[in-house]
Amino acid sequence: MPLLYVSVRVVKVPPAELLLLLLMYMRVMPRVQSIHSYYRNFINALPSFHNVIALEARCVAAAEPPPVAIAPPNFSREIRLEEISFAYNRESAPALRDVSLTIPAGRITAIVGSSGAGKSTVADLVMGLFPPDSGRLTIDGTPLTPGTARAWRERIGYVANETALFHLTVRENLRWARADASDADLLDALRLAAADELVQALPQGLDTVVGERGAMLSQGERQRIALARAILRRPALLILDEATNSLDYDNEARVLGAIEALRGELTVLMIAHRLSAIRWADLIYVLEDGAVVESGGWEELNERRDGRFRALCEAHRLVA
Repeated sequence: MPLLYVSVRVVKVPPAELLLLLLMYMRVMPRVQSIHSYYRNFINALPSFHNVIALEARCVAAAEPPPVAIAPPNFSREIRLEEISFAYNRESAPALRDVSLTIPAGRITAIVGSSGAGKSTVADLVMGLFPPDSGRLTIDGTPLTPGTARAWRERIGYVANETALFHLTVRENLRWARADASDADLLDALRLAAADELVQALPQGLDTVVGERGAMLSQGERQRIALARAILRRPALLILDEATNSLDYDNEARVLGAIEALRGELTVLMIAHRLSAIRWADLIYVLEDGAVVESGGWEELNERRDGRFRALCEAHRLVA
């Protein structure tokens, strides 16, 4: 087997030139390493950058059009959903399927059903947050369009299960709804929300700072403040989306009693899991898998022994 010989020639570099080469190496290599690090970070960030650009494009495409300079739809008779179908995206199953229901003005309408039945989606469509995929939504016969949705929302009071309070005083939190409200208006709204005694018991009353996200208050107390804020607007439509879930039964009775007293003056749409909250509802719709399966009053629905609402009431031990 032939042997391979490698000839290595040793070149003697003068000390001055060697020193210059070392100096150049020490100056250049950190910059090369820095360029390589920047390049690596850039390559790693490219997928995120593309995702952000795609998200921005989707947001622009889904952005609400500028509001039309016309008055919001008049609401004195009813809100109608006519054969509404809706899905949040093309890949998901429809959240609503051919839903038709009526929300009469001056009445208390409740929507009940199991989780995922589409209850909150109905509220989203009523507020004009999303246009339906098919069907139409009308207010006193006038279709709700993306151009009039923002003006319509100005006439809606909304209270969710998770409340949003700011690190401000009770007075300042309430005036987010109506900046020109007087203290008398604030106290009246607190009374209607069964929160007047709560505020009076606070160290500085209306001037008490509630803490970050209302941390100085319990969940039930935060909900009553949020309800008072919604009532302060004197909205044409008050939507309560699981708004009494964190209240004890005494305070829930006070709040619902106050809302019942507004019957005829205020239209209320209640989304509820706890069926005890809808005993006073004039009209109840039962949703199942995105469709209305029953509708009627409390007594009427409970008389249907094999009905879905009757089964829900039995599960909550509200019937014998």
